[in-house]
Amino acid sequence: MKIFTFKSEPPLTPFAPQWDYSFGYENISNLIDCPKIANLILSKEKNIIRKFPPTDFVSSVDGYTNLGPNSLTSRYGYYNLIDWPEIEIKILQDRIVEFHHKFLKELNIKISNTLLIKGWANVMRKGEKINPHLHDVKPNSYLSGHVTIQCENTSTYYINPVNQLNEPEVKELKNVPGEITLFPSCMPHYTSLHQGLKERITIAFDIILKSEKKN
Repeated sequence: MKIFTFKSEPPLTPFAPQWDYSFGYENISNLIDCPKIANLILSKEKNIIRKFPPTDFVSSVDGYTNLGPNSLTSRYGYYNLIDWPEIEIKILQDRIVEFHHKFLKELNIKISNTLLIKGWANVMRKGEKINPHLHDVKPNSYLSGHVTIQCENTSTYYINPVNQLNEPEVKELKNVPGEITLFPSCMPHYTSLHQGLKERITIAFDIILKSEKKN
C-alpha cells in the first residue's frame, strides 16, 4: 500500500488553516477478476438505467459528475453494487474490507464500528470525463474509494479539500485496472477526458460507520 498525504505546515497565527488528509492506494488485480466484473457491469447497465430514474439529489442528478441523467452514475442512489450476488462481487467486497483495515493500520487509527459499504458503477465512453465533486461533508462522513476495473490512459485527480481554489494542491493518480483507493469522503476529485474506444469502468463506494449495538 502507498499513502499520500496533504498536510499543512504548523500554523503561525490563530487563524491559519490546518489540515491533514491521507489517502491510500494499491493494485489488487491479482485478487479480483476485472474482465468478469467489467462484463457484469455492462450486462446490467441498460436494465438499471431503464428501471430507475436519475437520482434526485438537491440540484444534481449525477452526483455533480456531469455525466448526465442518462448515465449509469446518475442511478447511484437506487442500488448497491456491493449487494450483487455474483461471486466476483463478493470477492471484491472482501478485498475492500481488507484494504480498509490495512489503511487504518498504516495510519494507526482504530475503530470498533460495523462497516456498511455502498457501491455503484461508473461507465464512461469516449469524450466523457467526471467533473470535480465530493461524496460527503456531514459530521459522520468517513471514507470513500474507487476500484478501477477497465481503463485506457486516464487519471483521477484528488484535491486538497482546503487548498482547492487559487492554486489547487492536486495529486494525480494514473488509472490502472485493479487499483483501489481510499480517501476521506470530503476530498474533491475528478478525472481526465476518456479518449479510449472501450468503456472506462470504475466502481465507486462510500464506507459508512454504524455503531455497534449494545446488549
